[in-house]
Amino acid sequence: MSERQRRVDDATANAVARGLNILAVRDACVARQYMEHKHVPARVIARVLACPALRRRLSGEQSVSEAITPSSPSDDT
Repeated sequence: MSERQRRVDDATANAVARGLNILAVRDACVARQYMEHKHVPARVIARVLACPALRRRLSGEQSVSEAITPSSPSDDT
């Protein structure tokens, strides 16, 4: 794996993984907002949203821990 592709920041990698899961169930705007909130660099956000072919594969751990399951709104009234 080249230096450019090596993940050294697990928090950012996990935020991107979750952002991509959000993208799959919502839209790019919500995914971008989430990643910005998690302080993912703007250049990384732009790359992962605009260039799906350049995305890194999720680790097995990220695939499980970052999964999003749609749920119905809670009735906390």
